[in-house]
Amino acid sequence: MKYLLSIISLFFLLSVVLTPAHGQQVIRISGATTVQPVVELIAEQFTQLTGQRFAVQGGGSLTGAQDVMEGDSHLGMVSRSLSPFEKERLEYVTLGLDALVFIVNERNPLNEINLETVTALFTGQVVNWNELIDWDREVVLVSKEMGRSTLELFEEYSGLHHRDNSSPGKNGYVSGRAYEIGSNLDGITLVGGVPGAVGYMSLGTTIYLMEKGMPVKILKLNGLIAGKEYIIKGKYPITRELNLVYLKENEELVSEFIEYCQGPKAQEIVLELKYFPVK
Repeated sequence: MKYLLSIISLFFLLSVVLTPAHGQQVIRISGATTVQPVVELIAEQFTQLTGQRFAVQGGGSLTGAQDVMEGDSHLGMVSRSLSPFEKERLEYVTLGLDALVFIVNERNPLNEINLETVTALFTGQVVNWNELIDWDREVVLVSKEMGRSTLELFEEYSGLHHRDNSSPGKNGYVSGRAYEIGSNLDGITLVGGVPGAVGYMSLGTTIYLMEKGMPVKILKLNGLIAGKEYIIKGKYPITRELNLVYLKENEELVSEFIEYCQGPKAQEIVLELKYFPVK
C-alpha cells in the first residue's frame, strides 16, 4: 500500500517542468490540482508530437486565474465555472466535467448523506458517528484551504464558510476542528487512512484512486449517485466545469495546445482519469 501511495503521490503532486528547446518559449500553466493530472498527460502527448515544452504546477483555481491575469502563467487551470469578473478578463475552454462528492472511509457503514447531515457534521454538531448510525467512531472532518474551487463549491452547497472568511455562511462556519488540505489526493489519502474521516472531493480523482485500491467510498447525495446520467444533465447537486483560461494576448502561443485539448486524443485522457469529456 505504501508503494502504491508513493506512485500515486508522484503522479498527482509532482509538477511537469521540462527544459525548453533552444529558442522556444515554455508554456507556463498553473492552478487547480483537480485539472493538473489531465493537463500534465495532455501536455506530455503534445510535447512528443510538436516539441513544445511546458511547466505545470498546482496551487488552486484562484491561483491559476490570478497567475494568468498577472502575467505569471500563460494558461490557468480552473475547476469551476468562471466568475463574471474572470469572464470579462479571460478567455477559456472547457476540458471536461466533474462533480463534488462526499466520501468516507470504506469501513464506515454510512451510505448516503444530505444537506442537513452535511451541516451537522461540518459545523461540529455531530462529534461521533453513533449520533447518526450504529457505529462508535469519532468524526474526523477533512475540509479544503482557501482559494480552492472545491471549497467554493462546498460553501455554495452547504451554506457554511471557511473559518477565515470575513462573514459566516447562512448556516455558519466550518468547524475549527476540521483538517485543512490542498489537493484532492491529500484529502482522499487522509479519509482512506482514518476510519472516522469524512470529506468532500473531486469525483474523478476519487474514482481513479478507488480503482487503485484507496479504501474510501462515495456517499449518495440526496439519494443520487454521482453518475454520468445525472452530471451531464445537471441533476446532480454539485457539478463543475474543468477549464483552461488564458489572455487574448497569449492566444497565438497557446492556440494549438488549446485546440489539441479539445481533440479526441486529449478527451480520451479526460475519460481515462474518470472525468466526463465535453465531446
